[in-house]
Amino acid sequence: MGFDEAGRRVVIFTKGKLTATERKFMPSNWPGGFAVEYIYGGIAQVKGNPPPPQAHRPYFEHNGKYCCGSSVFPANCMGAGTIGLLTRDADGVLHGVSNNHVSGACNHAQPGLPILAPGPVDVTAEHRAPFTIGRHVRLLPINDGIPENVDISVNWDACCFEIVDPENVTSMQGNAYDTPLEVADPMPGMLVEKVGRTTGHTHGQIVAQSASPVPVAYNVREYGITKSVFFEETFIIQSFPTPFSKPGDSGSLVVSRDAQGVRRAVGLVFAGDPDRNLSFILPLRPILDQLELQIVAGHNL
Repeated sequence: MGFDEAGRRVVIFTKGKLTATERKFMPSNWPGGFAVEYIYGGIAQVKGNPPPPQAHRPYFEHNGKYCCGSSVFPANCMGAGTIGLLTRDADGVLHGVSNNHVSGACNHAQPGLPILAPGPVDVTAEHRAPFTIGRHVRLLPINDGIPENVDISVNWDACCFEIVDPENVTSMQGNAYDTPLEVADPMPGMLVEKVGRTTGHTHGQIVAQSASPVPVAYNVREYGITKSVFFEETFIIQSFPTPFSKPGDSGSLVVSRDAQGVRRAVGLVFAGDPDRNLSFILPLRPILDQLELQIVAGHNL
């Protein structure tokens, strides 16, 4: 179940499509004057072994620099995810940010572990030679277990790695736009976009915020991980006719764009239900606060 307080909606995600007869018996209004909307799907999943992109390479370059929204993965495992954005710590050191299950090896990355770009699964004769874009620094955990038994408030599925050579990278999100410097909180109703390794530049809308902890099914064979992890604060994005994200887009930076065209960074893609055109994101602000990082924009444009 999710909610859109500003839009005065309660959103219920169903495991199957409701028939016309079933809809007649389902409530259309919630106490307090909220409308009820039913959306087919909503099973949050994290899957490894991403498919190759079909319309573009799994990475982007801008003036010879490696872009955010491109393929990355630890050097000691076959896989690929997305570098979401560039950041700096209190000492001014440049870092890349992605998901824990992308560059943090699902809680198992050793400090200093090389992160390759593109990720090993994307290294082919037709693509650029891989290079060490960074080395693992720290992560926010993904601990399995039900809320009654474990502290799920620590689950954020985020990770950062120190950029080895700042001259090799740019803050550009693919070839679409620069990373926004300003951070905003995600809100239901927001129109959003992202650039990712698998689906590239896509658009969608945040349709709901989770009303209760969301279980996410992790099946990351690259790391031998199969578990269920609960998250307290997630937002659900819907897009048509194509998915907002697919496996391999994990770690992508999600940005909003207002009526004046101003973009703001709002979250990271970390899970999805691509068969139902649904993506799940975590808000960016608490991730940056906990990793003690600040967004970098305007780098090597």
